[in-house]
Parts: sequence; C-alpha cells; structure tokens
Amino acid sequence: MAAKRHSIGARSYSSLSLYTHFAGEDFIEEEKKQRRGSKILVEGQQETPIEHEEEPFEKEEDLEYVTKAPTASVGKALFMFLKAFIGSGVLFLPKAYQNGGIALANVLMVIFAVTCLVSFLCLVKAQLILGGSYGDIGQKLYGPVVRYSVLFFIVISQIGFVCSYFIFVSGNFKIVSDVLSNCRNWITQNNFVWFPLIILIPLSLIRHLARLSYCAIAADVFILFGLIVIIYFTSWQLHNVGVGPNIIAVNNVDFGMTISTAAFSFEGIGLLIPIVESMEKPEKFPFVVTLGLIVITLVYVLIGTLSYLAYGDTIQAAVLYNFTPDDRLTVAVQLLYSLAIMLTMPFMLFPALKIIENGLFQKNSGRESYCIKMTKNVYRVLLCLLCAIIAYFVGGDNLDKFVSLVGSIACLPLCFIFPGLFHWKVTKNKWLHLVDGILILWGAGMTVYTLYVTVNNWVHPAPPEHISTFCDA
Repeated sequence: MAAKRHSIGARSYSSLSLYTHFAGEDFIEEEKKQRRGSKILVEGQQETPIEHEEEPFEKEEDLEYVTKAPTASVGKALFMFLKAFIGSGVLFLPKAYQNGGIALANVLMVIFAVTCLVSFLCLVKAQLILGGSYGDIGQKLYGPVVRYSVLFFIVISQIGFVCSYFIFVSGNFKIVSDVLSNCRNWITQNNFVWFPLIILIPLSLIRHLARLSYCAIAADVFILFGLIVIIYFTSWQLHNVGVGPNIIAVNNVDFGMTISTAAFSFEGIGLLIPIVESMEKPEKFPFVVTLGLIVITLVYVLIGTLSYLAYGDTIQAAVLYNFTPDDRLTVAVQLLYSLAIMLTMPFMLFPALKIIENGLFQKNSGRESYCIKMTKNVYRVLLCLLCAIIAYFVGGDNLDKFVSLVGSIACLPLCFIFPGLFHWKVTKNKWLHLVDGILILWGAGMTVYTLYVTVNNWVHPAPPEHISTFCDA
C-alpha cells in the first residue's frame, strides 16, 4: 500500500522549492517548522497565531511554508524537469564526444538516457510506496548508514558542481579580459577563480531562496540565450569552415570519461522527488520523465554532435572557449552565461550547505541566538571559500577531468546504485529484481571503470596540445 503522499504545498511548482526540498529533504529551518506548527494556513482561513509567540529576528511572510494541496499539472512538471536538467552540464558534453568518438558517444548517450529512465522510475516507485526523502527511503530499507551515504554523495556531487562552475567562469573571464584589454590583462585564469565569490558569498548568506527568485529567472534566460548562441556558432562554423580536424567515430581509450561526463550532465535525481510531490496527478510522472528525457537527450546529442563536428580535436573543456574570442556576440554570451552560472551557484550549493549545517548545528537556531547565527554565517562563507580553493588547485586545464571525476564518484552511485538497491527491496517481481540487479551492476561497474580512466588520465595526461588563443594571434 502506498504511503500517504506528503504535499510540498506551497513549494507547489516553484523551481526554487526544488532546492529547498532537494531529494525530498526538508531544509526548512527548525524555527520555521515551529512557526508552521503555531500558524496553520489553510485556503479560505486566516492564520491563527499562538499568544506570546516570540518575535523572530527576521520578520518575513514566506510563501514556501504555506500548506496546500499539490497543484502542478503535467505541463508544469515537465517544464520543471527540463529546467532542472538542462543547464551548464551541456557545455562539457562536446569534450565528452571527443573522448568517446562521435559514433560511440551518441550510442552511449542513448544508453545512458534509457538507464536513467529506468533508474528514475525505480526511485519514484520506492518513494511512492514508502514516502519520505531519498535518504529516508534508504534508512527505512537498509538503516541509517545508507541514509548518511546518500546524503554524503549528495554533498559531494553538489560541491563538485559548484567547483566546476568556478573553473568554467574563470576561463570565460580570462578570455573576455584578454579581448577587452587587448592582451594587457595580467590576471591568470586561476586567479579569476576568486571572482565568483563576490556574488556567491552574499547570496549564500540569504536564508530563504524565495528572495532569489529574480536571480533564478535571470539565470534561466541567460542560459537559454547561451544555448541558442552555441547552436548558432557551431552551425555557422560547419557551414562556413567545414568539419573540424581529426573527427573519430570511436575512441576506445578514453570513452570512460564520456560516461562520467554524461553522468554529470544527466544528474538531477535529487530534483525528482520534489517534482513528484508537487504534481496533482503523480501517476502521470512516468510520462513526464519519459518525454523529458527524450527532449533532454535530443538537446544533448544535438549540441554535442554539432560542437564536435565543428571543432574536432581542438574542442576545449567548455565549448564556449572555442568561439571567436573578439566577436561581440561571443563576449556577450560568455559574460551572460558566466553570470547565469554565478547566479545558479547558490541554488546548487544550498542542499550541501544545509545538509552539513544541520549536522553541525543540529536544532540550534540563529533566531534564538545571535552568536549561532553569526557562526552559521562564518560556516557558509568558509564553505564557499572551500569550493573556490578546490577549483583553484584543480585549474582550468583539468576542467574536463574534474567534471568526469565528479560524475564517477558521486553522480553514478546516486543515479543508478541506490535506486536499484531501493527498488529491489520494495518489489517482489522476479523480473524487476533482474532489472534492479542489472542497474546496480551497471552503476557499480561504471563507477569503478570511469574512476579508473579519469584518475589514469589525470596521473598520466596526454601530451598537451597548444590551442591558439586570442593573444597568440
């Protein structure tokens, strides 16, 4: 018998609520939960405050905490699904096509999409039966160790995403500054890593993501603009210059990095549960995820194929780096896409930030103690600095390897191993057990293999190829 569905209520179908309830976790601060217990908001009723309620440090009416029935239609759920998956990861796929070869990479992308579909449906099935978050499901089926393992991999993956964003943005800033200064810029790419902190630190100190709604809208618009420009530039390159150099069909040496980069790009499993919980008809979710993955795969294949065909073996870690640097449109898209990524960083970091924060501070609230509030602020600043430090030491030359590493050690287990393990426990169908077993073995095998390939490429890198830059001309 299915568990009673916990409505995310006024999380409704807000994209911001996907992160405040990432992987089904409830990242609402403890004091907000207490306020929710003392103020019941029901449609058609006024809130009834409890007498002598303590005045909080921050007065705020936050719609994220109103309770109402889930209302997201199939169309709105599909929109959230697409927006959750199509972002910065697509920029790293062209390099993955070089690592796999154009034919093998396309085959792997389709296989990966199909296995993701099976995995996503397995996780959602387990959640509809048991209820709770991704971690809660693990605890109910296997105990607290698995719950903490799920949370650990979520933290690693989200921090890994943010670190890769630091590196990507620093590369864009380096290219743009060289162009605008006519090569008089003296700041290295590694030192540009620190610049996103100017935006990330202040935004990470904001407790309620609802206040960042305009940032999310701006980021979505800039990313959409960037994707259109990528298709335009790569198509123009193919039409006017022709196919890039040294296109290969199959790369049987480095294709493992294609798999882990695909895992990085497809990783959005933490957003599935809040989407399902927001739907008025959750039984329609299989249709949403199937259609969504078809669209996402087509976008990924289109951009990966066009970019690799256009630039061949000169393709860089992020395809934006290949565009004509002194073109005004190139400068615009690099700046806007970088701004979009920086505005996205607080949302990507939020789940990891809250998981660690809840572990460190337990139920201690900043509303009850100014000292605790300041300590939490220091912690948030330090976590932002940690991401920048990791990005600094990884360096721009290793961006593709770092993306592959994050995909290997964090995304593959979350995407395949845990959903297979969970669904194994909730089904008695022997054929579905076979599917679960294949999913678990696929995830474990790919994790080990792609990790080996990535580490080997990092320890024994190929001879560096000099790629001409604007200042070399």
